[in-house]
Amino acid sequence: MLKLPKLRFLGGVEEVGRSSIFLESIGGEGILLDSGVSLDHTVRFPAYVQPSNVTAIAISHCHLDHVGSAPLFFIGGNPKAIMTSMTRTLSRILLLDMLKIAKTYLPFDTIEVRRLLDLASAVQNRERIGVGSGGISVELFNAGHVIGASQVLIEADGIRTLYTGDMNVNATRTVPPADVDFRDQIDVLITESTYASIDHPSRDTIEKQFVEEVEQIVEEGGRVLVPAFGVGRSQEIIAVLEAHGFRYPVMLDGMARTVNDIFMSNLPALNEPDLFAKAVNSVTIMQSGNDRQAALGQPGVIVTPAGMLKGGPSVLYSEEIAKRPKDAIFLVSYQVEGTPGAMLLKEKVLPLGGKLVKVRARIKQFDFSSHNGREDYVKFAKTISPEYAFIVHGTRQNVEFLSKEMEQIGIPHVIKPKVGIEYSTGPKA
Repeated sequence: MLKLPKLRFLGGVEEVGRSSIFLESIGGEGILLDSGVSLDHTVRFPAYVQPSNVTAIAISHCHLDHVGSAPLFFIGGNPKAIMTSMTRTLSRILLLDMLKIAKTYLPFDTIEVRRLLDLASAVQNRERIGVGSGGISVELFNAGHVIGASQVLIEADGIRTLYTGDMNVNATRTVPPADVDFRDQIDVLITESTYASIDHPSRDTIEKQFVEEVEQIVEEGGRVLVPAFGVGRSQEIIAVLEAHGFRYPVMLDGMARTVNDIFMSNLPALNEPDLFAKAVNSVTIMQSGNDRQAALGQPGVIVTPAGMLKGGPSVLYSEEIAKRPKDAIFLVSYQVEGTPGAMLLKEKVLPLGGKLVKVRARIKQFDFSSHNGREDYVKFAKTISPEYAFIVHGTRQNVEFLSKEMEQIGIPHVIKPKVGIEYSTGPKA
């Protein structure tokens, strides 16, 4: 019988943020699965792991809650970094932007970001590569969620451990669905649980509702501000508007402009490349303060980061739109507790100019999730039928909910890990 690899959860436990898991083989080779940060009230890092013990870092995707602390391991070390080419390209944008706008000390700088990404191995999905000298292999599988995102499959000591990262088995306008065929048995599943207790509405339904409500406001002479993540969600929103024949002005600002160019250079990776190209040709790109003033002076839609109204041009636009009862702020991204977006939803106020301002504009959130919903998690787990399941990347409520669902479908060992605790899951049955 073979003893399973040791697992130590450094973050992303009963929280959405700072995802990081350390897997150590019997031979002492260590693989770090993601290394993110939390960006709610301040920057928080995962628990410590000795850098010299990290043989390789596998990055599931480009979002900062999964890659934001990875440069730390390149201050004095040089572990092998593994990610897709698109994740490498998009991570560079997000990491350098984090350094640029950080309002607190960060223990690394641009040189470490560049070392991480310049030395990273760009791996194709379903390409298997060796790590270290102990016979460990890593293979990436499409995770859905965002372009370039991967599930990470590690084979060590004869045990196959699958880390889903953030995943979505449902296609969107821009992102193909996650892979669910792993050929051989998965022994250990480490799964996110972001929306484990929620059944998302059908994408067709939410798209139609969103476009209809946007059209209503614009036809009445209003403006709709759509704060959206610069990587992925902004591109999804302009594609949705194009797909439904929206023919009013659509303005795009912030980091989303650069990411648009990257997507246009990688159209085959998109789910509906022709639609996206058409959408890009239909939008107006904001280039200056004069452009922004013009956008605020005409009916239309403004799509811009940050998705949680925490920085970016969305803050500048919201200062004006918040005052206008004819206008609207439509949230289309996950809102982390404590962010301005979450505050807007709960209390209808925004922190503007150093004080809380009552928002007079219409406010609504639309569920354009890039994660699995409740039934998706359960169906996925049934399909791969692991012996062990570790539930991460969700609130305590969602971790508890998915744990019970996993137990009900007959997974023998369902574990809700704690930060810093080492789990050696015992001999393989």
